[in-house]
Amino acid sequence: MGLKLNSSYLTIPVSSFNNSVDWYGEHFGFKVTTVDPNYIELHNESGIKILFQQNEHNLNSHFIYPNGAAQSSYGFMVDDAESAYRYCIEKGIKVGEFFDYQGKSFSFYDLDGNFIEVWSVPEGKN
Repeated sequence: MGLKLNSSYLTIPVSSFNNSVDWYGEHFGFKVTTVDPNYIELHNESGIKILFQQNEHNLNSHFIYPNGAAQSSYGFMVDDAESAYRYCIEKGIKVGEFFDYQGKSFSFYDLDGNFIEVWSVPEGKN
């Protein structure tokens, strides 16, 4: 079986399609490609596909450890995580701690509290 990157997608539970479309569009360049009663599909210019599904059960896209710490279930790769971290802070996006372990990374919270990682690999390991 051959899995394809351009056929992959992330599902994000959201409380408001319109608010989430605006937020992800403003901050990360996503544009709506499909509107369906059950989901909204968005793409950005680098080909990332996300699906918003109406969050009727107060779910999040991350998981919580017994000690209460959040762990991202998925993330986005960037060329420069430090620059992305500064961008998020400047835009007022709630972010977690910045890490420098096997690459630089941090996680941000979207409007619905989904905790999503942003990561860049160390130079020379691309």
